[in-house]
Amino acid sequence: MIARLQAKRKTWPAWIILSAGVLASILASYMVRQDIEKVAVRQFALSCDQITLKIQERLGAYAMILRGTAGLFAASGTVTRGEWQAYVEKLRAEESIPGVQGIGFAQVIPPGRLEAHIGRIRGEGFPQYSVRPSGGRTVTTSIIYLEPFRDLNLRAFGFDMYSEPVRRAAMDQARDSGDAALSGKVVLVQETGKDVQAGTLMYVPVYRNGTSLDSRERRRAALIGWTYSPYRMNDLMLGMLGDRVGEMRNTIDLHIYDDANATPAALLFDSRLEQAFDEHSLFHQQRKIGFNGRQWLLAFDEKPASSGISYTPAWSTLIGGIALSGLMFWLMLSVINTRANAMRIAAELTAEVREHVGQLNTIFELSPDGFVSFDRDFRVAYASPAFALLTGLQGPQIVGLDEAEFSARLALVCTEEARFPGVAVVRAQQTSGVPARGNQSEQRQLIEIGGANRRVLEFAIRLSEAATVSQILYFSDVTHETEVDHLKSEFIATAAHELRTPMASVVGFSELLKTQTFDEATQLDLIDTIHRNAGLMSTIINELLDLARIDARRGKDFIFEPVNMQKLVLQIAANYMPPEGRDAPLLDLPTQTLWMRADSNKMEQALSNVISNAYKYSPKGGVVRIALAPPGDGKNEIGLRVIDRGLGMKPEQVARVCERFYRADFSGKIPGTGLGMSIVSEILDLHGGRVEITSAPGIGTEVTLWIPTAAAPEGDC
Repeated sequence: MIARLQAKRKTWPAWIILSAGVLASILASYMVRQDIEKVAVRQFALSCDQITLKIQERLGAYAMILRGTAGLFAASGTVTRGEWQAYVEKLRAEESIPGVQGIGFAQVIPPGRLEAHIGRIRGEGFPQYSVRPSGGRTVTTSIIYLEPFRDLNLRAFGFDMYSEPVRRAAMDQARDSGDAALSGKVVLVQETGKDVQAGTLMYVPVYRNGTSLDSRERRRAALIGWTYSPYRMNDLMLGMLGDRVGEMRNTIDLHIYDDANATPAALLFDSRLEQAFDEHSLFHQQRKIGFNGRQWLLAFDEKPASSGISYTPAWSTLIGGIALSGLMFWLMLSVINTRANAMRIAAELTAEVREHVGQLNTIFELSPDGFVSFDRDFRVAYASPAFALLTGLQGPQIVGLDEAEFSARLALVCTEEARFPGVAVVRAQQTSGVPARGNQSEQRQLIEIGGANRRVLEFAIRLSEAATVSQILYFSDVTHETEVDHLKSEFIATAAHELRTPMASVVGFSELLKTQTFDEATQLDLIDTIHRNAGLMSTIINELLDLARIDARRGKDFIFEPVNMQKLVLQIAANYMPPEGRDAPLLDLPTQTLWMRADSNKMEQALSNVISNAYKYSPKGGVVRIALAPPGDGKNEIGLRVIDRGLGMKPEQVARVCERFYRADFSGKIPGTGLGMSIVSEILDLHGGRVEITSAPGIGTEVTLWIPTAAAPEGDC
């Protein structure tokens, strides 16, 4: 048995020789096949080039003939029907341009001259003549000459080619460029419904003698018509290629498309309709012909069984090489490379393991959550980079620690109020289904990292049955989430507190009115108190709704537009009702018109809040001034400034004045909700602006709303 295994280990050279021999045979036969096919394809490509060149040369020749007919008009002011017929007969069109249906002239009929034109042609002996199709058009043309003037060509007499979009595009191109132009695919008016072929037309513009043609506008103005030729594509190809058509029926399949793409709708010519070409075949070739802006795509394919390629040398090479390799293989069949196979399998498994490890490392490194894994002895085996960022405990500090030492290290960096309970406790609590800490919710377990950069982390543990991993701890940063929850709770408590005081007054005084009888003066005083406190509650609720709407929409309902700041200030000052006995605010406005990009209603609300504060916090009187501060120091912003000479504020009060429900006056003598400046700050923030406050106790306060400038609308200066 052992000897047999050892013998098998020695047979690997046979496989190498067999593989090398087979590969060499395949490669050699493939190269022979490639050479055979290259020669055949080269010959096929040469035929395609010859056909393409023939078609391109003929199109150029046909264009030259049409230019010659246009020259007839240049040589003579007018060309009669007889002159046209004689000229075309001299061209011997059937010999010089085989496949052409005829050579004609389409005349432009000036506006308002249609009836005169029809009368003139009928006077030439054509009483049934009319321009088709009927109906009014901006530009009207008519085929008046077409030779030979017989048979199917009579159907085109009087046809307005400009009324059809495909023909019109080619006629416009010829008119504007001054050169010959080909139309797209059309059905010729000569067709009778039997043996219908795809058609195309070539146009050459004819201009009025003695006019300048150095611009497109002048060429359009000088146009009197077009000489043209209609082509039935099958007849045209027969005329162009001559004997090659017969050759193609046996060897080459030619498709011509009126487009850069081979689509059925663009097919102009097919040398063999019953045979669809294969664009992936070896002999598929494509050529493009450009003719003054019109592009034809020529697709060539070899007819089945027409290439005449013999692969006998390639097959002989392949069979001979394989036979020789098989003979050598059988001579050394006792050698096989089992060790190489085993190494190959091991290498594949190792690569898969490394790939999985690499993927896991990438996930751990990119994840914002921290991970700590423990080996089967409950020692730290790995700590992700995110864990180090969240806790400050670097991997080298904790890798190798048992779970008790790790728990102690982590607990040291936590605050006293939310300390890590320990891995063993967390694991035990999970298996029992009881939360690890009594002061935490049943769904979430939180710790708080102390120090300057305080963080709140949610943690959990997952047990593992793997051979190398016993458990994994993971930590998520929920600092922002807990701060938001705290702010919400604080906001609700503050709002409830602010509403409780006026509500108590409303309830208390209304209860007195309900249960006791008072004289008229006392009743009015109580009702006035109830009304005042109800108004305060309404103001708080409205301002809370304003803040909620601003927070929810974040400016999506703002209508930003250029606003004339002088007009806005004048409007606000005119609408504002100062307290009884106080003068209206004084205005300090520059003569230069200043513009800002803003929502005028929101800016009116913000400025009104600031003006209201200026009057409220200057209860002893004094002037309130509103000024506009133009841009300065290269800054692209304008200041709306409100100045009072009132109570003023300390620096620590200025720092908090835009907080919600904060009031600098704690005496309760000055009415207010503490939300006005919060709304102002939110509105300015959504405008891309800022609030600047300078104040001093006993001197007064200066509030400036800085808003980005805007360009004046068109028509304003």
